[in-house]
Amino acid sequence: TALIAPGDPWKAPAEADQLKDPLVGDPKAVQRGEKVFTSLCWVCHGMEGKGDGPTAASLQVRPAVLVAITVQEQSNGALYWKVSHGRGEMPGYEEVLSREDRWAVVHYLKSLAP
Repeated sequence: TALIAPGDPWKAPAEADQLKDPLVGDPKAVQRGEKVFTSLCWVCHGMEGKGDGPTAASLQVRPAVLVAITVQEQSNGALYWKVSHGRGEMPGYEEVLSREDRWAVVHYLKSLAP
């Protein structure tokens, strides 16, 4: 994997914005996403999405602060693409999580908005 400079912005490809979110309007999407987040994501991103999980300090690149406006203003498709593909020390979850679970994580991330 290529080294990523700290502060190097991570942009999903433009076509990610066009991905159709199958969980729009699903009242259980956030709850489902929270279950996935609290089993896999929190150790780096922190329970409140502040990038302060217990393993965060050992990483070369700080985990994203998921409550930040720069994350929250991204499209659901862009966040889905990032969860699916990963970058650097963040693994991609395309082979690990179902499509619906990855979309549910996106809904949970959006629910963290301050």
